[in-house]
Amino acid sequence: MTAQSAALALGFHRAFVALFSELREGGARTGEVFTHGFAEPFSGGIGVGPVTFETLVRRGEAIRFERGRDAGTPLARGLAELNPGAAVIAPLSARGQALGLLYVDTNAPGASASEDDARLVLALAEQASLAIDNARLYGIETRKRAAAEALREAGEALAGSLHLSDTLERVLERAVTLFRADAAAVYERQPDGRTVNIRSALGLPSEYMLRVRAKVGVGVTGRAIAECAPVAARDLNTEHYGGSSRYTRQLLAAGRYPYRGVLSLPLITRAGVFGALTLYWEVPLPLDGDDLALAAVFASQAGLAIENARLYEEELRRENEAAALLSVARVLGENQSDAALGDTARLVTHALNAARGLIALTDERGEFSRCATYNLHVPSRADLQALAAQLGRGPRALTRRHTLPVAGSALIVPLLGPDRAPGPDHEPPGPPLLGFLYLDDPGTAPPGEHLLHLSRSIADQIAQTLTRERLLSALAREEARYRQLAEGAHDLIISTDDRGVVTYANPAARALLEPLTGPLDGADLLTLPTPETRGALNAAWHLARTQSGSRADIQVGPYRLEVRLSPVDGGRGVLTVSRDLSELQTLADEIARRGQALEAAASRTVEMRAFLTLFTQAQEEERRRISRELHDDTAQVLTATTRRVARLARDLSGEQRERANDIQQDLNAAIDGVRRFARNLRPSVLDDLGLLPALEWLASAASTLTRLEVSGQERRLNPATELTLFRLAQEALNNVDKHARASTAAIRVAFDGAHVRLAITDDGQGFTPDQAQQRAEAGHLGLIGLRERVTLTGGTLEVESSPGTGTTLVFTLPG
Repeated sequence: MTAQSAALALGFHRAFVALFSELREGGARTGEVFTHGFAEPFSGGIGVGPVTFETLVRRGEAIRFERGRDAGTPLARGLAELNPGAAVIAPLSARGQALGLLYVDTNAPGASASEDDARLVLALAEQASLAIDNARLYGIETRKRAAAEALREAGEALAGSLHLSDTLERVLERAVTLFRADAAAVYERQPDGRTVNIRSALGLPSEYMLRVRAKVGVGVTGRAIAECAPVAARDLNTEHYGGSSRYTRQLLAAGRYPYRGVLSLPLITRAGVFGALTLYWEVPLPLDGDDLALAAVFASQAGLAIENARLYEEELRRENEAAALLSVARVLGENQSDAALGDTARLVTHALNAARGLIALTDERGEFSRCATYNLHVPSRADLQALAAQLGRGPRALTRRHTLPVAGSALIVPLLGPDRAPGPDHEPPGPPLLGFLYLDDPGTAPPGEHLLHLSRSIADQIAQTLTRERLLSALAREEARYRQLAEGAHDLIISTDDRGVVTYANPAARALLEPLTGPLDGADLLTLPTPETRGALNAAWHLARTQSGSRADIQVGPYRLEVRLSPVDGGRGVLTVSRDLSELQTLADEIARRGQALEAAASRTVEMRAFLTLFTQAQEEERRRISRELHDDTAQVLTATTRRVARLARDLSGEQRERANDIQQDLNAAIDGVRRFARNLRPSVLDDLGLLPALEWLASAASTLTRLEVSGQERRLNPATELTLFRLAQEALNNVDKHARASTAAIRVAFDGAHVRLAITDDGQGFTPDQAQQRAEAGHLGLIGLRERVTLTGGTLEVESSPGTGTTLVFTLPG
């Protein structure tokens, strides 16, 4: 319209408007040209020389040309192709920016261009410049809005899926549509950090997808991943980016590479660079600067969507693994019959995506004694020995040469028990082999890293369950053997608790003492001697609780007895072995032999403490299971029932609605109780976030106003230590709530080198040692339980308290 208006205003025949595409020092070149009156369209652009550029752009003046006057000038040579009789050229500029030029000419005989013509063209050029600039600004704004809408739609589409494969497909589809690419691929960085493979593609040839293996730092894709920035190749035929793989380099060298324009965008997540999104065009790269900026924003959206999908799939995988471990623990924990072992083989096979499964167990001599299979015939002893020869310290993938018949690939995992005590040469022999777990599949693909990790966890779970049952059986056998020794002994053997109450007396003690004292069960041992010798027994009994042992001579009726007292179970009880001094000579040898038996019993006490530790662990696992079932099953059912009652109440009226509302309130109270009971059994924050967040929750849940203070370099401890510290704090705060009458309390955690200290402080009423003893004798064993739990973990407990000044409990554990 500007070109037509200028030609008509001057009465000339032809005109065009040319917009600059390139500005350089002393010259310019036009891109788009809009004509009026020309028979053929312009192609290739128009060059503007330094003189013309100086007049038009620098000084903003119009140029007049007349053939008769200006023949032979540089301007005439520049206009030779147009061959005008007279012409006027005016600059187009707006807001100090050169936009292009307006050209008007005529071939009429005797034509001329006057100063008035030049001024008129300049005026038209000024008006046209404003219109062109406004149109450009509108176009830019429209394009920005379109880009923002496209990004919004892309973001919504990418956020609509949490599965990685579906997310990648949507990324490719949106990228191809948004940037009009001929093909696209998502490259994934491999664990080695040096190579990337095509994870998903759209429009690429199958051979290209199979053969391309890019290297980080090489080619367009490799450079984008290494530099974490977009890399664009306008034309690979002229720009020497090289191929990122041998296959692409061969295609480029032979001139058979199917694409010219290539753009690679890194896909960045919080965990690092996932890979790259690479777009391919069969023509030179058709994107400008705005398109490249839009592509970078789209890549950021894609990286976020990929990260969300990976986190979701990782969470699903962890839930499935946890479910598999819980199922294995539940099946084997109930019993270890052949049927339960077969169910375990089935569960493990499905959990590890295998076709067949086998669990082989050994006896105490290391011979294979039991075997459970799923979709598999029981192998021969020779086959079991051959598989056992492939065992290592952890999961191993087996090739077809080492698998059972028909299988293409397999996985074998040892079932290892706890480390045994060192041998005579002080070298630990390593954990005993309880058996192995074997799974195979007809396919030849080896198991991935996550399956190896899951198989190790499942094998550890099976081994722990088997070990616990074997330890329980061994404990029962040892208890039966000790009881048999005590029942057949001629010595008087009596055991008491920490208050001196008789908990066990052997037949020899009953036969000698009960005719004089009455029933021994529940009697106070310290009151049985005559008043003359009762003080000696009391002194020896208290000494035995603080030292390794003591002795005393006492009188019970007509019998004068020599009593030897020894602490058992960490001082929580005392074992007394007595003999009649009148039979000293005849029983000397027997007593010596019994002394050796007692020493052996003391050593066995250490083993029993280890068994007790295992029992505590089993109890915590059971608490965790019950807590999770209460939260996931019972609470969910009650919640669903509450909603159904609420819906029912809305449909009722009058007294029936009030009754329904009462039921709903009762259900809500039950839900709160179930959830509170589940958290008290095993708070999920301890397993998910660690000790300090769990202690924060514990402080907030206490009846007494409690604060948490932390000092030292914070760190995560092993799960057993964190659980012990949490239980100690929980029991201590319960004691504060029940007995201290305190207004405030504090939990102080100090990380100090290889140890961690936990201090529970309150400003309550406090107590004296005598008061603590009286409470223990009255059955309040809170402090004693805390001390024993700390002792089991190799730690110490310090108690600081006095009436009216509050109480401080300091637990120190290796950490």
